Amino acid sequence: MKIESESAGRQNVPEGYRAYKLKGVEGTIIAKKGGPKPADIKTKSSYSTLRKNQQEFGVASMLSKTLRDSLSEGMSQICETYVSGRLTAQFRNLAKFEEGPLGTRPIYPSRHGHKLNGFEFNTNSPHEKVFGAKYFIKRGSRKDQVILHFPAFVPEDTFVMPDGTTNFKITARVVALSDYQYDKNLNKYEAVCPDLHGKFGEFSSAMLPVLKMPTEPMTAMVSLNENEVPDGLGFFLVLAVSFFRYQNGEFIHLNKGSGMTIKQVY
Repeated sequence: MKIESESAGRQNVPEGYRAYKLKGVEGTIIAKKGGPKPADIKTKSSYSTLRKNQQEFGVASMLSKTLRDSLSEGMSQICETYVSGRLTAQFRNLAKFEEGPLGTRPIYPSRHGHKLNGFEFNTNSPHEKVFGAKYFIKRGSRKDQVILHFPAFVPEDTFVMPDGTTNFKITARVVALSDYQYDKNLNKYEAVCPDLHGKFGEFSSAMLPVLKMPTEPMTAMVSLNENEVPDGLGFFLVLAVSFFRYQNGEFIHLNKGSGMTIKQVY
């Protein structure tokens, strides 16, 4: 059994397979024929544990999708093929840090999101390996604020970059993800802070050349620019360095050699 995105779910189902959806699970499930029917999974007691696991998995899948949807187009291009599944698994693990029956345990990014610190979106080019320069992160006066400072550095001596790289860009996003709690009356998980869930603040440097001379220092404050930030939110700082080759009048994104990481969750 595997879970496909909505677009994949609308494609033709291979011979010998069937497609169906389950409440709380993002996407369409593609499974071989002859296994349990969707109605059996939804109703039979023998599939109770599977249903409970799917409820928690569904929340983890939504958190993963919200974080990925909050990234810029260029940042999304850095993500390797199977990042969705890896990221969902990390969010799924957050349920293990809270008490409660399987299928109803809360998932709290605000309390346990730091477990995702260091998550790499492109394992072939880890951010900390390809970037190399020192930088500093400081919390702002509000929960949604973070201050980034990049001292001057020499790009040619700092980066581990693809052959042919002529330029680079540094980007950052602070993404708010809501805690989720199980509502027994509604029999489903609900976001604690739905209004700010998926909101983000961003920083993007100019397109800078790769030279053997120091850059100018860069300092930026990244925030959601909200007047009030309630409890029940985890703030995920995602940092990326993108490499480009200038060719025929355009910048070509060398995304496979670029790096991006969840640097800090607070």
